[in-house]
Amino acid sequence: MPALHTASLGFDVDPTDGGIKTLLDDISLDLEEGSFTCIVGPSGCGKSTLLKLLGGLNRPTRGEVYLAGYEVGHLKRDLPLTVGYLPQFASFHEELTVLEVLNNALALRLPKSVSVDQRTQWLAQVIELTGIESVTGQSPATLSGGQLRRLALAEQLIGDPPFLFLDELTSGLDPHSEREIMWWLSDLVKKTGKTILLVTHAVTNLEVCDQVLFLSGGRLIFSGPPEDILPYFQAPDLEHIYAQSESYASYQSEIGAAGDGGGAGEPQALQTARPPGGLSQFMTLIRRQTTLFWRDRGQLILHGLLLFTFPLLVAVFAYRGLPEVRELSMHHQSNIVKGLAEQLMYLKDSFELAALVSGVSMFQVILLALIGANNGAREIAKERDILFKELSAGLSPVSYLTSKFLFVGVLSALQSLWMTVFVRSVCHFPGEWMPQFILLFLTTFAMSATCLWFSAISKTPERASLLAIYSVGLQLPLSGAVLALPELMTWMTRPFIASYWGWSGYLRTFENFRHFDVVSASTKTEIATYGLSVTVLALHVTVAFFLTWRSLSQRVNEN
Repeated sequence: MPALHTASLGFDVDPTDGGIKTLLDDISLDLEEGSFTCIVGPSGCGKSTLLKLLGGLNRPTRGEVYLAGYEVGHLKRDLPLTVGYLPQFASFHEELTVLEVLNNALALRLPKSVSVDQRTQWLAQVIELTGIESVTGQSPATLSGGQLRRLALAEQLIGDPPFLFLDELTSGLDPHSEREIMWWLSDLVKKTGKTILLVTHAVTNLEVCDQVLFLSGGRLIFSGPPEDILPYFQAPDLEHIYAQSESYASYQSEIGAAGDGGGAGEPQALQTARPPGGLSQFMTLIRRQTTLFWRDRGQLILHGLLLFTFPLLVAVFAYRGLPEVRELSMHHQSNIVKGLAEQLMYLKDSFELAALVSGVSMFQVILLALIGANNGAREIAKERDILFKELSAGLSPVSYLTSKFLFVGVLSALQSLWMTVFVRSVCHFPGEWMPQFILLFLTTFAMSATCLWFSAISKTPERASLLAIYSVGLQLPLSGAVLALPELMTWMTRPFIASYWGWSGYLRTFENFRHFDVVSASTKTEIATYGLSVTVLALHVTVAFFLTWRSLSQRVNEN
């Protein structure tokens, strides 16, 4: 029974200009267990598309793919460690060492039932097998192209997958490194019995593989041993086949047609394991996130600057009016309007104070919203390729997402705590500090969570940052704190504007003091209650978590 079986496999796409474009058409083949297969053909013929279909990363529009008798989609969901997929350009956290990268892969992929000694021995074997012993203390950023590919292979071998799908592993390597990798893969198949498929443009070392698949125009025109390809096409060399590949596109290789023979067969027993539970993965991710944070000097400096300079900006903004704020009575008067009427000269000052108290409250909310956007905007997008790789290897989306929310939550708590303490100390605002801290924390966390969602749906960190900037930029004009909005726009936008709820809730902490009276008497914008403000901001965080989880889950289900 074949280890890999396809029947009438096809894949269509719907281009933006309309119509259906067929990328792969009617591909049937069988591959034996423990074989090394190279997929070759001219650029654009569908090699990488075929590899993704065989590896379960994309779903065919027609036909079927079976690995070891299992439908590939079910196998990827139920036993993700059975399939290893390596894109052309592997991504790693450059702040980590090679050994730390592999240790994290070990913790995220191997179940807790594997003892510490077994893990240590297995990691040593993988490092020795891939020949990267000399670079385990280096950062991936310092490795050569060949060393990076060996590291990527080592990471995939951690889960000991019986199937390895490799896309352009030899691309960009010098002839010696290319030949070395090809012979190494052939030797790996012989030592471990794995089934390996490699997409490659290099054809000078095809003799080391067991089988060649030649694609042209989305069709399989040859499938067989490398020594049979020239006689089959009656060609003097492979370059001639490439040059005439379009004229061969209507061929159906008799050797390759055997795919519809025995069928997929009964599922085979696979020696594999399930990834560790969500809690174990979560703890690993938190440890890694902490390490990455402390080693990223640029982000540390930026966080430090925002943490200490933004409260200073609030103080500078309020500097000229601080004496008047301090002179406001700390006790509520039963009829402040009457008191102000008796002191006409004080009326002008009261409105100036109202603008100052309202402005300082909103200013710190906006600054915290900006800090929150910085917390979350790039957090997922910057490791998009790494996340895709780990999700394919069985990483729990919930564990990943929870680790990110905890990380930005802790940052938000520290940032809002310092803002609360500093502004209270400088501006002498009244009220209890804990309700003010909770409100400012939820405002910061709500924006951080929202920008995590932006980061999850963005293909690049730059696009995520742009969405975050737009979001922060709309906070002040749509809050209604500066200019009252039309009633219809108010009801449409207010539920989504975190700054309005932060501003309202913060002002409500002055409710028993003159600070609140002078603001409420001068503003046309309704000031929401403290309880409602807290509830809405908490809802922002909850909805953002759900939307981000849904985005990550869809990414898993699409593959």
